[in-house]
Amino acid sequence: MTQTTAFKEKFHLSRAVTALAPMQDVTDLAFWKLMMQYGGPDLYFTEYFRVHSDSRLEKGILESIIRNPTGRPVSAQLIGQDVPSLVRTAKELQNYPIASVDLNLGCPAPIVCRKDSGGGLLRQPEKINRILGELREAVQVNFTVKTRIGFESPDGFDQLLKIFAAHSLDLLTVHGRTVKEMYRSEVHYDFIREAVTTMPCPVLANGNVYSAIKAEEVLNLTGAAGSQRYPRLPMCCAIPAQMP
Repeated sequence: MTQTTAFKEKFHLSRAVTALAPMQDVTDLAFWKLMMQYGGPDLYFTEYFRVHSDSRLEKGILESIIRNPTGRPVSAQLIGQDVPSLVRTAKELQNYPIASVDLNLGCPAPIVCRKDSGGGLLRQPEKINRILGELREAVQVNFTVKTRIGFESPDGFDQLLKIFAAHSLDLLTVHGRTVKEMYRSEVHYDFIREAVTTMPCPVLANGNVYSAIKAEEVLNLTGAAGSQRYPRLPMCCAIPAQMP
């Protein structure tokens, strides 16, 4: 079974899907091996590959793909705003055993947003539309997106959902905060539910998913296909792969 097929099959099961959200300089190959010892999630997302005109695939992140010990599908995440470079990198990554190419539209780090990458791109819906169109044409494996619900406010979230829906995504992960809220506010799970009811593809819920009990609560609130969680090191092994 190919990575692409394994990815799709995860969302045809009757139970919910769990995914390990990427955390830069934390969720590397060694961390994946640790997660494996405790069952691990259904899907693994790499740390993001920084993409720009002079970028090359970062060897440390690429190692997680090449030496993937988990037996689970791997999604290679990209961050950047230069369209030709994103297309080039997506094509290069498809020479490796990945299940999907994932575009990061959610990173709230100021240094990233100042470059109009990650969550910073949410200020430019027209450019997001262009990037998604170019990437959808270039990506032959699954194509997925990670987003927040807006930059300063969620007022334009419905417009973002229309853009996402127009590009035949295979999965949308929604972190239920704006970029400006960083990780400080309560998570707006109602916007994740809006994505679930609007999008023609599966939706993963993200934001404050720190335990199996919390994950079940979030899934009940949102109706999402599954949950994606950031690793919080003291509790990172609390969620078995078969958690509903």
